[in-house]
Amino acid sequence: MNPAEAAAPDALPAHRTDAPAPSAPRRPDVAALARWMRTWVGEGGEIRGFHNHSVWGTNPATFLDFTSGHQAFSAPATAAFGEALGRRYDERGLELWRRLMLFQARTVQPDGQYAHIGFQVGESATSGLIHNMVGSLGLLEGLRHAGRYLSDDERGEVLAAVRANLDACVVYGGGRPGPDGTCNQEYARVWVKLLYTELSGDESYADEIPEDLDALIALHHVRGVPDDDSVGTFRVAADRLRGGILEPAEYYGLMVVPLVLAARRYGRPDLLEEARAICRHVARSAWTDDRGETRYHRYWYLMGDRALLSTTPMLIAGMGLSLRGIAEVLAEGEDAELSAFVDRCLGTYAAYQTPAGYFASATGWHNEADVAPSTAWHSHDLMFLMHWSPTDEQFWDHVFAASDRQSVLLSDRAYWVEDDVHWCILSPLTAGDLSLYGRKDRDTFARSFFSWTDREPLPADLAYPDAPTFFAADDGLYRVDDPARDVDVSSIGTVPYRGRIT
Repeated sequence: MNPAEAAAPDALPAHRTDAPAPSAPRRPDVAALARWMRTWVGEGGEIRGFHNHSVWGTNPATFLDFTSGHQAFSAPATAAFGEALGRRYDERGLELWRRLMLFQARTVQPDGQYAHIGFQVGESATSGLIHNMVGSLGLLEGLRHAGRYLSDDERGEVLAAVRANLDACVVYGGGRPGPDGTCNQEYARVWVKLLYTELSGDESYADEIPEDLDALIALHHVRGVPDDDSVGTFRVAADRLRGGILEPAEYYGLMVVPLVLAARRYGRPDLLEEARAICRHVARSAWTDDRGETRYHRYWYLMGDRALLSTTPMLIAGMGLSLRGIAEVLAEGEDAELSAFVDRCLGTYAAYQTPAGYFASATGWHNEADVAPSTAWHSHDLMFLMHWSPTDEQFWDHVFAASDRQSVLLSDRAYWVEDDVHWCILSPLTAGDLSLYGRKDRDTFARSFFSWTDREPLPADLAYPDAPTFFAADDGLYRVDDPARDVDVSSIGTVPYRGRIT
C-alpha cells in the first residue's frame, strides 16, 4: 500500500503469480482496522456505517432507504473489542466496549427483536433471524472475554437481553430447525444457545442443542462438493430436490463454530468431522484472482448431478466468520491444508487493506459494492483477526489515535472517500452518477442531485469539503482537481490509477 498519493500510482499493486514467496508472511494491520471501526461508534454505542452487501450487491440506497444507523450485523465488533480488552486492559477500551455492549442489549423493538436489523436494506426491514442472532453473538462473545469488567447487574442485563431475544425469535420456526428455515440462520441460533448455556448456567437448551444439530445436518448438509472429503450446506433444505445454491462461503463460520463447540460439550467427534469437512469445502472451492490472491468462492448451484461454481463478483471484507470457524477447528488439532488456507487469506487481507485500515469490499461488481466499506462485514473480519492475532502494548493507543489524512478507494466506476466524520461515494467523471454523502456521526445519508433538477439541495452538514475528483480515461484513472491536503489513494480493479494530471 502506498502511504501517500504521490508515492506511487497503484496503491493495491498487482501480484505476479510466479513471483518468489515473500520472506515473511503478509499480515493485515489489525490495530488500523480496529481504529477505523472505532471511528464509526456513536456516543450511545451504536455502530454506524454504509452497509454494502457485497455478496448480493445491494445497499440501503438501492432500496431508497437512506439510513446508516446501528446494525446488529455489526455486533461481532463488540466481541472483537471485548477479546482485546480481556487480553490487554485499557480504561479507554473498557469505556468503548461497555458502550457497545449496553447499546446492543438495550436497543430492542416492541416485539422483542433487536432494533436496527435491516442491514443492507436499512430500516426497511425490522424482522429477521440472522441479524438478531448475530447481535446476541456479539454480546455473548464479548461477555465471554471481558465480562469480568462489567458489574453483576450489567452481566445479568446482557444475559437477560439474549434470553429475551431468543424468546422473541421463537416466531421463526418455533425456535427449532425445520424444513422451511435458512441454514446459516438456524445454525447461528444454536451458537447463541450454546454460549448462553455456557455463560448463564441456564440448562434450558442443553438437551435440544444436539437434536438441533442432528436435524440441521440431515436437512442441509451435502457431501461431495467439490470432492468427497468436503461438505457444503444447502441454504434452503427444499433446494436439495428442486435445485438451488449452497451457502456462500462467508457464512460457513456460522455453521462450523457451533458444530465445534457442541463437539466439545457433548463429546461428539462426528460433529467435529462435519465442521472440518465444511472447512475443506470453503478452502477447496477458493480461487485465485488477477492479483494472485486467494479469494472465497461465491457459491455452488446444485441440480441433480450438476454442480456449477460461481466465484465472482465476491467479497473481500467479510471473510472473517468462516476464518473464525476454521480457527476453532484448528484449535482441535493440526491441519496443514487449513492452516495454509488461513495464511493465504491473511495475505489477501493485507493486499487489499487501505492505509485507513478498512479493506476493499469486493471485486467484480464495478460499482459501489466493490469500494464502499461496510462496518458490518468488517466487524466479522475484526472478530476473527482479534481472535487470531496477538495484541501488542500499543494496540489501544493505535485504536484511539487521530488521523488527519483523507482516504480514497478508487475503481473504474465508483470511489469511496472519507475524511474524519465525512464520507461520500462518487463516480469518476464520465463513468456513472453516484453522488451519496454522509457522516459517521449521523443516522442518515443523502444523495446530491444536479443543480438543474427541482430536488432539495444536499443538507449542508453532509457536504464533503473538497472531495477529490477523478476522470476515467481509456488508459487509466486520473485525478483532475487540485489537492488541498494529503490523501491516500488506493485503487482496485483492472483500470490503473495514473495519478494527477499535471
